[in-house]
Amino acid sequence: MKLVVCSIKDPASLNIMSHLLTMDTFEKKRIGNYVFHLGNHFAVVEVDEKLIYADNIDERLSKVFEFEEILFASRHSSKDGRKIFTAHVSGNIGENRYGGKPRSLAKPSPITIKNYVLALKERMRKKPEFEFTLEATHHGPSELSKPSAFYEIGSTEEEWEDGLAGEIVAEAIFEAIKDQRRDWKVAIGIGGTHYVPRQTEIILETIFTFAHNFAKYSFADLTPEMLQKAIEISEAKYLIYDDKSTTSQIKSLFNEIKGVEILKAKEAKKFKLE
Repeated sequence: MKLVVCSIKDPASLNIMSHLLTMDTFEKKRIGNYVFHLGNHFAVVEVDEKLIYADNIDERLSKVFEFEEILFASRHSSKDGRKIFTAHVSGNIGENRYGGKPRSLAKPSPITIKNYVLALKERMRKKPEFEFTLEATHHGPSELSKPSAFYEIGSTEEEWEDGLAGEIVAEAIFEAIKDQRRDWKVAIGIGGTHYVPRQTEIILETIFTFAHNFAKYSFADLTPEMLQKAIEISEAKYLIYDDKSTTSQIKSLFNEIKGVEILKAKEAKKFKLE
């Protein structure tokens, strides 16, 4: 069973949860120190902590409940106040400014991310003022051994508490949980700004999905060892890079990694969805 983790300290998380709980028949039950909502297709758990600081939450929750994957329902904050839906994997390439441990990556769930993105894409006509974007790997929790990812509403309190936005994200999460399609091509993404525009285009339009994405600003901390670890924990078979924003120094690292086919973003974009 998949587990949606919601923080009672996060208004967007509570917004999404309120809609999720209308989409199945749930039994509310306290198990250990946590409140669970046990449904037929998935479970929701309420936690009393900020999600970016929830290291080892999979291990803690596994002691009281059996599950295979975590979906974090969360807010996204940005100073520019963009109206966006975002999805990304957690972890830190370098220092841990926003939770997690330094130089530590969470195990991702790229298949669920892909199914979520496609379900969200179908529903975004209801909120035309919103955009969807992937984000680069950039915050905690990093210490997670079960597959996980963040599904977010951004970027201010107005959007976090927008009922229709919460409904859209909840519906897309529900569809992603139910969707059994698993034949997506999993890639690690390299290059771009924080909102990784080339990777966002690729996940929306092609057969590829992404696990960890490393933006240009993280290149100073990106080592062959970190890149190889990201590939292995993601079970990725491809590395896709934004040629215009990937430096020659980073490209030279590609010679040291194993187990992936390396594609430029423009090459990956040729593999269109059917």
